[in-house]
Amino acid sequence: MKLTLPALASCLCITLLLMSTAAAQDAAPDRGWNALADVLDRLTPSADTSEPPSGAEVHGAIAQMLARDRAEAALEAIDKRQAEIALRQEPGQDVQLLFLKARALAQLGRINEAQAVYRDMTVRYPELAEPWNNSAILYIGAGDYDQALMALEMAVMTNPGYASAVSNLADLRLLMALRDYERAASLGDRAAAARATALQQFIKEVSQP
Repeated sequence: MKLTLPALASCLCITLLLMSTAAAQDAAPDRGWNALADVLDRLTPSADTSEPPSGAEVHGAIAQMLARDRAEAALEAIDKRQAEIALRQEPGQDVQLLFLKARALAQLGRINEAQAVYRDMTVRYPELAEPWNNSAILYIGAGDYDQALMALEMAVMTNPGYASAVSNLADLRLLMALRDYERAASLGDRAAAARATALQQFIKEVSQP
């Protein structure tokens, strides 16, 4: 079955999202999504202790909510955690919480709000390449390859050793090449049509889980 360019982009976008999540785990201490056996127990300490959950525990619990498609609950937990941090007047921002917030917003289809979080992160934390990479993935999902290209180039410029961004940039260029081949084919270029078919099949294969 021949897949359309948007369908291929969607498959590739899912692959990139999985890669991005894995890359974010290794980006910095306490920025990964730690799996927890029981989400609710971690969010609410048992009665025999006054110790509040650690940042890593809260992050892990929220990540579990997202993994279970409970984005609304995750967003509520994130807002609660941010309010607690503000109340304690802790210096700085919880960077991992911002990543989780963007993921929750994107999962709810609130793409513009998710993009706004990533844009804010690129200003607040210019040393981080991950917000650029994650923003690019949202652009790819929306079919805005030009904005995605700019974001991925910024990610690689910020951190030339960021393997996921380099790989995502290569994948994006494949999609852009396919788009251009298909346009040339629609204008009557038979060679471009053959290349588009071959490239489409290749992208379909590399997008398989």
